[in-house]
Amino acid sequence: MTKRETDFIDFTLRPDGIMHIECKPNTVMTLEEGKLSTRVMSEINHHQPKPLLCDLTNVIKMTRECRHHFAGPEHAAVFTKCALVIASPISRIIGNFFLGANKPLRPTRLFNDVEKGIQWLKEKD
Repeated sequence: MTKRETDFIDFTLRPDGIMHIECKPNTVMTLEEGKLSTRVMSEINHHQPKPLLCDLTNVIKMTRECRHHFAGPEHAAVFTKCALVIASPISRIIGNFFLGANKPLRPTRLFNDVEKGIQWLKEKD
């Protein structure tokens, strides 16, 4: 298992090949943090896209520029599909808004439960 950490996010490349990112409490995601997240994921994955489990539970705000980055080609290059975990009311709003307004380039779904997200990520397309 490979782990890295920034001020706002814990990154773990799990033994099953899933990149798990978990935002720390009261995270405000800006474009700068989003670009850093993409770079760290790419480095951990050795520039090979992996399924992404992204826990947004602790995110309290995500800027429009950050959402646009996460839906764009630079970020899409570092993952194959993305399960967004949205266990809090605020993360649910952010997740729904992200999917509705930004149209990610890779398959992306919302989940209330980490295990259901992992199950979907392991499914063959």
